[in-house]
This record gives sequence, C-alpha cells and structure tokens, in this order.
Amino acid sequence: MSEADLTETGALSAGLLEAAGRICAQIGARALFVHADALKELGPLGQLPPDVERYVTTCSAELYATLVGRGCRAIRLPELALGRLDIIKMGVLIALSEGSITKQDTIVCLSGLAENGQIDTLMVFRLDREKEMFQTSDLPNAVDGIDPKVFEAVLSLSLELASEGREGKPRGALLVLGDHELVLQYSRQLVINPFHGYPESQRNILDPSLRETIKEFSAIDGAFVIRGDGVIEAAGRHLNAAPRADLPSGLGARHMAAAGITEVSAATSFAVSESTGTVSVFKDGKVLMQINKSQPARPARKKKGS
Repeated sequence: MSEADLTETGALSAGLLEAAGRICAQIGARALFVHADALKELGPLGQLPPDVERYVTTCSAELYATLVGRGCRAIRLPELALGRLDIIKMGVLIALSEGSITKQDTIVCLSGLAENGQIDTLMVFRLDREKEMFQTSDLPNAVDGIDPKVFEAVLSLSLELASEGREGKPRGALLVLGDHELVLQYSRQLVINPFHGYPESQRNILDPSLRETIKEFSAIDGAFVIRGDGVIEAAGRHLNAAPRADLPSGLGARHMAAAGITEVSAATSFAVSESTGTVSVFKDGKVLMQINKSQPARPARKKKGS
C-alpha cells in the first residue's frame, strides 16, 4: 500500500471516529463499539467520547493485551476472519450478556476488515427495533446466572468449531450454558459422560488447555451441558424438550433441541450447523442471533501507538 493510500485510509478512519462521537452526542447513544483490528494505529481511540460506554473488539491476543487498561472495555473475539456485521454482532451480544447495555439502548458501531486497515462502516442500532442483527425483539437485558467471561468463551468456541470443523471436515455441535440442574433433568446420557469424575478445576471452559479436548468431544452425538461458572457437567446429552414455537425454515433437529431446552429453562444454547457453519444462539425458545461461518484470520499487523 502506498504512502498516499495509507494517508487516505487513516483519514477515513479518523473521520468516521470523529463522526461517531458527534452522532453519539446527538442521539444520546448509550454505547460506542469500535473494531480495533481495522485501525492502522490505536492513537485515535484516545479521542472516543468519555460520556458513553466504549467497547473495543479485536481478534488478536497481542492487541487485546494492549487494549486492556485504555479506558475502554476490550472484547476478545476468536481469531477468525469475521465479516463487518458479525464483528458487531459478537461485541453487542457479549455486552448484552454482561448487562452493561440493554435492549432499550441505542448504540453506534464502527467496523471494518483487518486486511483493509481502515474503519469503513458506521452503523446505528436501536436494539429493540433491530431485525438485521437479531432474529427476535424479545432481547434479554442480561444473561442471568452466567459469568460474562464464560458466555464469551462459549460463543468464541462455537465459532471456532464452525470455522475449523475437525480434521478438515465440517462438524455440528450443541452447547447449553446455564441453569444446568434443570437442563440435566430435561436430558439423558447417550454415551458415558467423558467429564464424569474429574475435578471441577480440570473441566472449566475458561481453561485454554481444555479447548482442544472439547473440540474432540464435539464428535460425540448430543449436547454439552455447561454451568454458568464454566464447569462442564456433561457431554453427549440427548435433550428431551421440544420447542412450542415455530423456528425459521432450514433449521434441523439440533436447532429444535437447542430451542426447546431454552424454552423450559433459563439456559442459553449455541447450535453449530454442520451443513452451513452458521452459529445460532437461542434464548427463551427463540433464535436470538445467527453468526455466519468465518475463516481463520490472517496474522494481525503491529499497530502504531500500541
């Protein structure tokens, strides 16, 4: 990229950041989301308006460590080449799970692709009226009883499973998070539970060393049942509850099970489609959000000001 191109992309990013600040003030936005991977340098993040909740997303572990402590809530996304809208979806869903924004809020989002090195998309959402981002208007104000870090980990793991599959082959999966006692009542083991008998410290989804084990066990038919604090209670569970509400066309038995268990419990479920790689998030028996299959991300460039 030429020096002129770099100047142009930097100017566009800076201009959109400045415009986003003005828009936040004009419409009384609750929060501003910025995807840091699309910034050529991090300096402009210091100019974000201080009177709104500020969220900065990244797919880079190195950049995430740099962003922590900059006065913004840093959100680590999986190392995948997510589309512009899917980047926004993930950040907003994680913020909703924390309860730091609500379904009544208006938010401003800045996004772009890391390989382009510029912010090129500005979007404004009134969450309870938004149909492109959410499949239902019945949004939760928070995910009760679930550690936000656990919610973030399960969502990221679901997207990794969708993107990577296993041994080069697509693989579906179903993860049920929260209200585990009721979920276990409405389910039964299909196979011997591979997590039975292990100490809780060795079966917590927040442990990075467990991720590959979970991916291996995703080959087992049935669902993972995960406590709100991240401890995996079981894998290979058959979910007995069926949804009463009609689901969108094209969703199969795994999605029916995912919807049904969230209708009879306070759990949130994550269904990975084997055929399309789409991750569907269910709450209260309905599809809350769908995120499209992504590819592994390219290595992130070093940011100026980091």
